Amino acid sequence: MAQNRIMIIGGDNSSDLYGASLAQALKEIIPDLALLGVGGALMQDSGVELIYNISELENLGGFEALRASHVVKRLIQRISESMDQFQPGLIVQIGLPVFSLKLIELAKTKEIPVAYYNSPLNWGTEEVKISRLAEAVDLVIGVSRYETELCQNYGIAVEFAGHPLVDIADAKPGRKTAQELNLTPGKPILALIPGLRETEVNVYLPTLFKAVNRINMEGRSIQTVVTVPQSVSQECCNKLIEKWDVDTVTFTDDVHSVLSCADAAVVTSGSASIMAALSQVPAVAIHKVTAATYLFNKMLLRKPPFAMINFLMQDYVIPELVQNDFTEAKVAEAVITLLEDQNSRLEYLEKLQRLPEEFGTSGAVERAARIIAKMLKTG
Repeated sequence: MAQNRIMIIGGDNSSDLYGASLAQALKEIIPDLALLGVGGALMQDSGVELIYNISELENLGGFEALRASHVVKRLIQRISESMDQFQPGLIVQIGLPVFSLKLIELAKTKEIPVAYYNSPLNWGTEEVKISRLAEAVDLVIGVSRYETELCQNYGIAVEFAGHPLVDIADAKPGRKTAQELNLTPGKPILALIPGLRETEVNVYLPTLFKAVNRINMEGRSIQTVVTVPQSVSQECCNKLIEKWDVDTVTFTDDVHSVLSCADAAVVTSGSASIMAALSQVPAVAIHKVTAATYLFNKMLLRKPPFAMINFLMQDYVIPELVQNDFTEAKVAEAVITLLEDQNSRLEYLEKLQRLPEEFGTSGAVERAARIIAKMLKTG
C-alpha cells in the first residue's frame, strides 16, 4: 500500500544524517514501513533502500564541473521512474535541493504529497523562491523558529518539530572521552571542522594548520583534533599534514565526541556552527569560496551573517571570518580569544540560553516522524 511507503530525498552528508535519524524514528512508529530514497551510508544503514548514493554527488564539489548537469539530469529521470514503480504515499525532501525543486515539483504532477524537512529557508538563500516552494510542498516540517515564522508569514503550511541536531547533540551514550581520543587531560583542546567534502578540506585546512602552528609558536600549547567524514580520504589529510608541517594532529569522523570535550572550535558556516552551539563550545565560523562565487552570493543569493547559527538566531552568536578575513593570523587571534577571554565566553553562553526557543528541545526527530506518519495516514 502507498500508505506504507515513503521516499526520502537528500543531497549531502547533513541530509544523510537527518534522514537516517528520521528513518529510524519512522520505523518505530510504522514497523512495516518501506523506505526508498537518495542518501548515503547512514540512511542505508537505517533501512532506506537507496536509488542513488550521494557520495558521488558530494565529490562533484557543488556541481561546478560541466558533467554535473548531465549527472543530475539522468538522476532526476531515474528517480521519476522510481516514483512510478514504488508509488510512495509521501515524498520527504531534506536539506538544500541539489536538484533545485524539480523532484518535488515532479512529485506534485504525479499527485504525491510532499513534505519538506529542513527547507532552504534555513540557509538565508534566495536561490529557491518562497513562492515556488509554497506551490511545491504540502507541508514544511520546521526545524527552526525562523523558518517556521517565515512559512507562516507566506502562507505555507508548517509544523514546528525542532532541529534534529538537538537530539543528535543530546545522544551521549557511545561518545568517546578525551582519553579515548588519545588527548592529554588538562591541555586545551581545539576542534577543527573544515567541511564535508575534500574540496572544502583542501581550502580550509592549510590556513587552519598555519594558525595552529602560530598559536603553538607563541607559547600557547594546544592539542588539535580535526573532524572529517569518512568520505574524505586519509591520503588527502596526510598530504596536508606533511605539506604544512603541522604539530601532532588527531583525525576522526566522530564530530560529536570531539565537540563534547573541546574547549574551542573553528567550524565551517553551515550546520557545524549549530552543532558547536548545541555542544556549548565557543567557536568561530569560517567561510571562503572563489571570488566570483562570493561576489555572486553577496549580490544575489546569500545575505550575511554567513554562519547558520547567526542567521537563524538573527544575532552574531559566534564570530565570523569570511573570505579575505579568513587568514592564519585572524584565526589564531580568534582561537586565543575563545580560549582566554572569559567575558566573551560568558557572553556567548548567555546567548545560548535562547537555543531551546529557536531550535526546540529533545525529541525533535520523533516529533518530525509523527508529523510525517500522520500526513502519510491522511494522504
